[in-house]
Amino acid sequence: MTSILRKVEWVRVAGKWTKMSVMGLDISDETLKIQKKKENENRVIILMIPGNPGNEGFYAHFGREVLQNLIKKDEDEQKNLKNQYLFYTVSSLNHVRMPDHLKDDGEHRNHDRISLEEQVNHKLSFVKEHLPRGKQLYILGHSIGSYMMLRIIPEVIKEGFHVEKAVGLFPTIVHMANSPNGKRLHGTLATLNHHDWLTKTICWWVDYLPNSIKKFLVGLNLRHPNTPPEIVDAAVELVHMDVFRNIVHMSNDELDIVLDLDERLLEKQDVVHFYYGLKDGWCPVQHGYSMRDRLGEEQVTLDEDNCEHAFVISEGDIMARNVIKYFD
Repeated sequence: MTSILRKVEWVRVAGKWTKMSVMGLDISDETLKIQKKKENENRVIILMIPGNPGNEGFYAHFGREVLQNLIKKDEDEQKNLKNQYLFYTVSSLNHVRMPDHLKDDGEHRNHDRISLEEQVNHKLSFVKEHLPRGKQLYILGHSIGSYMMLRIIPEVIKEGFHVEKAVGLFPTIVHMANSPNGKRLHGTLATLNHHDWLTKTICWWVDYLPNSIKKFLVGLNLRHPNTPPEIVDAAVELVHMDVFRNIVHMSNDELDIVLDLDERLLEKQDVVHFYYGLKDGWCPVQHGYSMRDRLGEEQVTLDEDNCEHAFVISEGDIMARNVIKYFD
């Protein structure tokens, strides 16, 4: 099996410390240089924009499988053999707690609550500041990451990136508050968001738990045999008061903001594709039918593998195989 390398680091994005990762066969500094397209450019960049919670670690196994499937496909078909695939994932601001040596250094603090709009701008800044100008850019957005993806596409194209395709996986881009999960959780999220003191009171103590206890508690809820270890590690990083406050704040924003379809989201609809689940509590399949009627079957896929909205937990292998069709 192909050996995929992975590098995780904290970088400044518009002055704010952000956890990101990059994977590929070659992730040397020379390969990752951000310069404009070079002669004989062969870098194919894949950007993963997470859902909520937005920890890059949730997509480590999925990204590795995507790369391995792409490389195998090229070898089997004996084409694109010179392609150099790089899979980037950017965490959302304050969905991972900054380490102690950085927490007072950047332009934000761990206790800051970051809005959905700020997270959108953050993803655009990441593209501008940290993505190489390869020969092609594929963007994958998961859940609310699909909304952020659609918001930034026009500006990304203006920046000179060749966006080949932008794929929304289980996309939450309309009527989130009216979804089954939205109806069930909106009241609770609104209360916790409005009364931030209450949220702090409920969960302040988790910051004092040893990592071993956090891992044990997380493991009780992630017992599927197909759950990769990176998922457990990422989930442990969520067990902090300020991270939970940010998950709540962004979730409430999503339910308040993602209402009727914003037509601006489909401004570049020629590059946009969607993948809808059949049993999605955040994005009912009816949304998929409506989008398929609008864009056609070539651009809208309905899942045939009974995958969950949070597919990365135990179905990353399946989805990695399914998304390969989007890569020409």
